[in-house]
Amino acid sequence: MKDRIVSAAIELLNELGPHKVTTNHIIDALGISPGTLYYHYRNREQIILSIFQRITEDFDALFVENPVSGEITGLLSMIEQIYRLYFKYRFFYMNLSMLLDRDPVLAEAYRENYRIKRKKLEKLFSSLEKQGLIRPFESPEEKDIFLQNQWLINDYWLGFQKAVGIRDAEEMIGKGIRGYLAFIREYLTPRGRSALVTRHNDTD
Repeated sequence: MKDRIVSAAIELLNELGPHKVTTNHIIDALGISPGTLYYHYRNREQIILSIFQRITEDFDALFVENPVSGEITGLLSMIEQIYRLYFKYRFFYMNLSMLLDRDPVLAEAYRENYRIKRKKLEKLFSSLEKQGLIRPFESPEEKDIFLQNQWLINDYWLGFQKAVGIRDAEEMIGKGIRGYLAFIREYLTPRGRSALVTRHNDTD
């Protein structure tokens, strides 16, 4: 039942937005009694926290399926999967700041996830730098800003798309992928750019 509640909540939140969805909407969508829902979740915040846990698990699975091997093709193969996951949970990323502001427990869970994922990204890009696929960072500060900007581009991309009126799924996903690749391309060495072009040709 908990999985059914979470799945129904994701569908409603994506369709209507978190500002319009209440526990009553979820109860009605599932055709269950209020007692059944409140037996599993005390309130909507707990449901959204469970959704974030599912988001975290889905992104973790990408790292398992595509181990951080230090290969540029391994990174690029994840990009489309990553942006499709963002769209799957689009209500969360379109309203990220608002959701975190309203729930300190969710905010801390998000920050802890950031700390864990950032370490994985730092490991990946350190490996790419050592292999000569991305240019050396001029300073620890530049590397820090690079990792920070990468996170900003990804997690806030859908919020930007919503703000400028883009709603089509494939357009949102496609623009996200191209935007990320344009960002990362400026850090690639000629060898890294060659791998990027090869990857594109293989997937066209």
